[in-house]
Parts: sequence; structure tokens; C-alpha cells
Amino acid sequence: MIITQSPKIKQLIKFAERAARSSAPVLLTGESGTGKELFAQLIHHSSPRAAKPLVTLNCAALPENLLESELFGHEKGAFSGAVAARQGRFELASDGTLMLDEVSEIPITSQAKLLRVLESKRFERVGNSTPIDHDVRIIAASNRDLQQEIDDGNFRLDLFHRINVIEIVIPPLRERLGDIPPLAMHFVKQFRSEGEADVEGLDAAAMRALARHDWPGNIRELRNVIHRACVLADGPRIGVEHLGLPESEIPCDQRRDRDRGRDEAPQGDGDVDTVLPEHWLHTHLEEVERQIITAAIDHFGNRRLVAEKLGVSPRTLTNKIKRYRELDGEDRKAA
Repeated sequence: MIITQSPKIKQLIKFAERAARSSAPVLLTGESGTGKELFAQLIHHSSPRAAKPLVTLNCAALPENLLESELFGHEKGAFSGAVAARQGRFELASDGTLMLDEVSEIPITSQAKLLRVLESKRFERVGNSTPIDHDVRIIAASNRDLQQEIDDGNFRLDLFHRINVIEIVIPPLRERLGDIPPLAMHFVKQFRSEGEADVEGLDAAAMRALARHDWPGNIRELRNVIHRACVLADGPRIGVEHLGLPESEIPCDQRRDRDRGRDEAPQGDGDVDTVLPEHWLHTHLEEVERQIITAAIDHFGNRRLVAEKLGVSPRTLTNKIKRYRELDGEDRKAA
């Protein structure tokens, strides 16, 4: 399941679902941790091959001498340690989908063999010269710039063209700040269901801190940060002090509040000013949106850039800011 509020990601989801109708190879590119495997799952489960296997191979996790065996299988005695015949990923994915994760890590010598298999739709097990036909849809993924890898002589141009019939470029988390709240709350709920935590959500300062972080590790890093925070939180709310983000990203006033101790901060009764509860998406979306817009303006400064990063038009952003200022004025009058 792809959790998103980002117009960019929603557009990519629709594009991926259209691409799923065919058996054309798909290349997923984007930084590490952006969710490429989730898109591979979406494509497979939206395709006519959905009832068949989706098999994944991390090409970076295997030494060169074992990669071909993993891809194509081997016969008993084909090499030292081959005590029995074994099917490779192409056989295991028969009539289904094979995801080649970190495809750029395949050694250049093995790339030539992979290219022949993709072109001929036949492969041979290691230790056997009998060809085996295959019908497998290929989804390749890489966090590297494959064009640069080609220029550097590390990746074959012909293989690139073979796997790059349909390319989907997944943007990093820092370019879709609106996805941080739903993802953070999804992970809170997940860790609570797994017995890892007993927290209800994040306070507003913690959410602002998440929005200020650059997320070089993307969604994977966010998941780890929330996991850590769930373990360390000693109450119903995750605060800034539980996140473990760099000190330079925490505003001075938040650092002072943290250093004075949480006991001095108002605890509230679970309202949106202090807690973002599990059902925030339906009942407190305006407040969460206000926090994200405020954090984005603090971070980027330029409103046009903020609108671009949040996936809205500058006019929409201006209207939202105006509305929130009016609400703030009403709150002050009520006080």
C-alpha cells in the first residue's frame, strides 16, 4: 500500500497502473528508501500476472560468482557447494514478475548474459547447456544515475534500453513534505500494533521538526526515526526530544523547552494542539496542513518554492495562508 497525499505520487500511481496492463519492462529510479519496491508490487498486483509470483532479487547483495546461479539456477555439482539442483529467480517467477533491485550493481560481465536472456527469452542453468524458455515481466530498480553509470563504463547501454521501456522516477521525501504526517502516523500505528509502543501520535513541535529534516534516507529513514521515537517516548505523545534529529534542525525555542524538561510544558487533554491522534487525517487535517505549511515556509522561505514542494499552485497556497491567518485572528478574539 502506497500512503500518500502528494499529487505527484498520486499521478505516478495512475501511471504505474496504466503501465501494469502490458508486459513491457519497467525501470524504477529514485533515491534509496523512496518506495521503489512498493511501486513494483503495485505494478505486479495491477497486472494480468497478479495471480503469478512476484520474485525479487537484490543484485547488490550477491557476489559475482553467485549472481548467475541466483538468476538462472544451477545443476547439482555445477560448482563447489552445489550439492543439489536449484531453480533460479527466472524459473521461480515463471509467468509472473521478476524485480531486479539495484540493477546497476550487476557486474558488467553478467550484464551481457542477462541481456541475451531478455532478448531471447531463454536461459540456461549453470552447469547445463539445455535452454529453458521463460515468460517473465522485468521490473528493474536503481538508486544510481544509470546514464552516468553508462558514461563511466559500468553499465551497458543496450541493457539500459532493454529494461527502460517505461521509466518511473520516484521523487524523494523532501519534495513531498505533505506525505510526512500520514507516513509518520502510519508507522506509529504499525509499531503500536506490533507491541513496540503505546503512543497515540506526535505533538506539533515534533511534526514541525520532521518537516524541517532533509530525509536523505527518505521513507526508510522516517520509519527508523519513528520507531526510535516510539520506543523512547514515555507518554502518549512523541516529542522533539524523542526523534534523535540533528540539533541544528531543532529551533532554539524547542530546544529550550526540551532542556527545561517536558514536565514544565503544558500536557493538554489530547487535543490537536498537543497530540496528533490516530484519526487525525479525518478530523484534524486543517491543523496538520497548517503545521506543514508553516514548517515549509520556515524551511524554504520562498512561497513559490513552497508551493512547488507541496504540490499545490501558488494561488492555492496563498489562499490557505490567508485562511489560517483569519482562523488565528478568530482564536485570539475568542481568547
